Amino acid sequence: MKIRGADFILYQVSDIARAARFYREVLGLPQEMYNAEWQWAEFNCGNVTLSLLGGRKLPKRITGARLALAVKDVCAAHAELKRKRVRVLKAPQDYSVCQAMEIADPDGNVVILHQRADGTCGQNVRRR
Repeated sequence: MKIRGADFILYQVSDIARAARFYREVLGLPQEMYNAEWQWAEFNCGNVTLSLLGGRKLPKRITGARLALAVKDVCAAHAELKRKRVRVLKAPQDYSVCQAMEIADPDGNVVILHQRADGTCGQNVRRR
């Protein structure tokens, strides 16, 4: 078997309409698919799709995978999300090779906003 790539990341959500609105309107991700009957939505994150599966009873605390979205300026993103009253879990931190922060979606799924020091994102990594 040879893995060709990652197609999507899946977050389970309790309310598909509310979650889709967050990713579409608050984070500004292009919504490529929405089906209320299937409780399913998909968002284009550039090099991977974020899929939402709604109608789920979720645990009090979400654990597991994180979606890391590349942004041009983590500090500007932090200021914008604070104005939009998004729950910030971890303020911007400088890790020398990158800056990152964490927010929560309406169900508590964690989204990392990430800025590489070298300006690359996704698979656009400069190899040494």
